[in-house]
Amino acid sequence: MYVRQSSDKTGEGAAVERQREDALSLARVRGWEVVRVEVDNDVSAAGKRVRPGFEAVMSAVESGEVGAVIAWDMTRLSRNRRDTVRVIETGERARIVLAFCRASDIDLSTPAGRVMADILAAMARQEIDVKSDRQRRANLQAAQAGRRVGGRRPFGYEPDGMTVREVEADAVRQGYADLLAGVSLGGIAKSWDAAGLFTASKALGGRRTEAGAPSRWTASSVRVVLINPRYAGLRGYGSVPERGRRVTEAVGKAQWPALVSEETWRAAVGMLTNPARRTAGPGRGRALLTGIALCGVCEATVHAGGANTGQGPIYRCSGSYGHVSRSAPPVEAWVREVVVARLSRPDAAELLHDTDRPDVEGLRAESAALRTRLEQLAEAFAEGDLTSAQLRTGTERLRAKLANAEAAMADSGKADLLGPLVSSPDVAAAWDALSTDRQRAVIDALLVVRLLPPGRGTRTFRPETVVVEPKIGADPAGVQPV
Repeated sequence: MYVRQSSDKTGEGAAVERQREDALSLARVRGWEVVRVEVDNDVSAAGKRVRPGFEAVMSAVESGEVGAVIAWDMTRLSRNRRDTVRVIETGERARIVLAFCRASDIDLSTPAGRVMADILAAMARQEIDVKSDRQRRANLQAAQAGRRVGGRRPFGYEPDGMTVREVEADAVRQGYADLLAGVSLGGIAKSWDAAGLFTASKALGGRRTEAGAPSRWTASSVRVVLINPRYAGLRGYGSVPERGRRVTEAVGKAQWPALVSEETWRAAVGMLTNPARRTAGPGRGRALLTGIALCGVCEATVHAGGANTGQGPIYRCSGSYGHVSRSAPPVEAWVREVVVARLSRPDAAELLHDTDRPDVEGLRAESAALRTRLEQLAEAFAEGDLTSAQLRTGTERLRAKLANAEAAMADSGKADLLGPLVSSPDVAAAWDALSTDRQRAVIDALLVVRLLPPGRGTRTFRPETVVVEPKIGADPAGVQPV
């Protein structure tokens, strides 16, 4: 006997127990001896997961241990083409009978029986396809209306998905601020763990946690949160591309409250989806100037490596080993002094003025209009008013405009990196209190740093071999740190 249920949310196994009772009743009526009962509870037969019970049934058939298999109906036994072929071919060789509680018997030793099994399995597959198509359409409709469909409790909200859970919501807001200020996803994960916050899923067991325990945060799970349009008060609708991560597109306003602004979310998404984004390896932080400072010979970035002198890491050109080799501590100390001196000037507040800040409300209205126009194009094509070529041309043009508007909104959401430093009464203390990630972000926003070869035989630090140029504001060359 084989019993199966796709979903068992309570874990009580009531559905499989009902199937077992009906199968036992059929066995008694037939006068058959039940050799074994195989159960797959809370396991789909769509073919994406291994079914231990089903595999045990197939082994029993192949070994000749059984002469018949009882199931409630064909949908319990197989709902994908691969398993159907296995059942029919194995059953033909073993000359078994499939007996169903809610259908006629099928003798797989006969051509008619095999055809009937194939037809029933095809109908089961069609039922899955129709149900899936209907569910996708319902999900899209719910997304366009901004409704929540259900599922796990979203981090930052109560189980209803609508009420804000303030402790977690504060962590989400800080997570966005940290990301846009240069903090790594791993750093955000550590801060959420340290605050005693956990994901909505349960751990599978491993080095860090026991099976069934609250799951710890990782860089990947933090990324899933921060890239979710839910936190900007937008309703997302996901699709899975042929390759890569799931793509979730914001399709409209949601019915739940936002935790951050749309421009903040778009800025975070822009960072996290940038192909040029690189992160440090597990357990390894990045040196202050790695990937930021440039080689003064070839303009390649520099990276920090170990040193045999015992005096700290060495910055070397990533393009050629022989271009630049500089002891990191004095270079970093000099760059620190330049940044602190520049941000301590009376005119430092001028660095905060942004005359090119975009009109966020105008961009939001433009984006909504463009999305409406895209829907109108699709409707016109469905009604036969547009050819496929016209639809493709119009869609490409509108999507390009939409991408530009959303990118401008993302730019407006970038973090204010310099404000907390400029407004501090003690810039040096405020700088030293920042994490390395934040210090890196400030340097990258404020300066271009080039490291020149110090010269053969040079043993003392020479400031002129670290060329510092401004990206914004006045030239800091006049600053003479001690």
